[in-house]
Amino acid sequence: MRDVGKNKGFTLIELIVIIVIVGIVALIAAPRFFTQSTFDAARFHEAAISAIRYAQKVAVAQRANVFVVTSATTLALCYDAGCATSVANPGGSDNFVLNIPAGIAITVASFNFNSLGQPAPNVLTTLSISGDAAPRQIVVERETGYVHK
Repeated sequence: MRDVGKNKGFTLIELIVIIVIVGIVALIAAPRFFTQSTFDAARFHEAAISAIRYAQKVAVAQRANVFVVTSATTLALCYDAGCATSVANPGGSDNFVLNIPAGIAITVASFNFNSLGQPAPNVLTTLSISGDAAPRQIVVERETGYVHK
């Protein structure tokens, strides 16, 4: 019969197996965690959702049409389709424009919210954000203007 109290710890073979397993996991998982485009795409996705929700709130609060205009490099909130008059950024006096990070792309689109917060045209609007392995979408529901992932 063995005395359990004397044998504490791991054997050399157990330690080597654990180190090999941790090494394999690190080799596979580390690149996914440290790719800058993944963080940029996720950050821009959340910022774009917040901006579109803000556009809807401004349209209701000011009883005016607010346009969401995307291009290859920016997402802007404006009071007209041509973006001659921009919505003010709530964090400062600048115009509300989100710059799209390098390597990230968004569906080029233009739609607006009316004074009731409804999107026009009255269709389901889906914006796709790409640039990393995970596909991301922003959906603006017709009739209600509800913005979600």
